[in-house]
Amino acid sequence: MNPSHNFRFIERDYWYQKALCDTDHLLPAQIDDMLDEAHTYYADYTFKFYDDGSVTIIDNDTNNRIKPKELTGAVYDFYIRKRIYMIKANLIEKQLQHAN
Repeated sequence: MNPSHNFRFIERDYWYQKALCDTDHLLPAQIDDMLDEAHTYYADYTFKFYDDGSVTIIDNDTNNRIKPKELTGAVYDFYIRKRIYMIKANLIEKQLQHAN
């Protein structure tokens, strides 16, 4: 069995947190209103990163698989950052195993 590390990315929450942290002039309710008025699709994906380096991405709205090359914007940024994090963690784990 190949263990996985699961992460959920909800794009609307990402933009909400970003707006909340980047401004002192907007109230949380105003940020919610702006995001609602945008009438845009916000991705809701589950990422499963496996120890062998593979990844499975599921669209939680449609239950369809998404390929990494289909990602854009904030979702792509999230994917890249988590991928780098997982690679670093894997390397550190391997170094610790061989140090003993």
